[in-house]
Amino acid sequence: MTPTTVRPPVNPGDVIAGLVNNIMATAVAGAAVREAVRRGARIRFLQVLPEGLSSDDHANVASVLFKVALQSLHGAHRVPCTFETVVGSAAETLVERSRDAALLVVGADDQDASVRVADYCEEHGECDVLVVADPLASRFVAQESRAR
Repeated sequence: MTPTTVRPPVNPGDVIAGLVNNIMATAVAGAAVREAVRRGARIRFLQVLPEGLSSDDHANVASVLFKVALQSLHGAHRVPCTFETVVGSAAETLVERSRDAALLVVGADDQDASVRVADYCEEHGECDVLVVADPLASRFVAQESRAR
């Protein structure tokens, strides 16, 4: 009889939903959940809040983004997930957290934005980056770039 090697299942890598307090949060969370389900992966909802918020403002924004994340999970059964809120630079924080992920999902930059989070993530991210382009589309329109 030949011995059988049992191999552990391959970890598909986490999908990170990069949530910042803007119009794209709902679309980003939805796209990230769909990708996690498609890949059989865990989803990490990462809320990045700007520095300088009062404790009440911090709690209010975190609560709204948590609700967005929960709503995006509706109907997605048994998707493992985690929630984390951090304060700091969205672009730098998301890139730093992308080091141990398979996919980072972010919203497209507003053309008038002075801080270009999506552009920065595409340029510096250490995993694939999925940019959700239209917050109002019934189906997300996304562009996936390969990390360099």
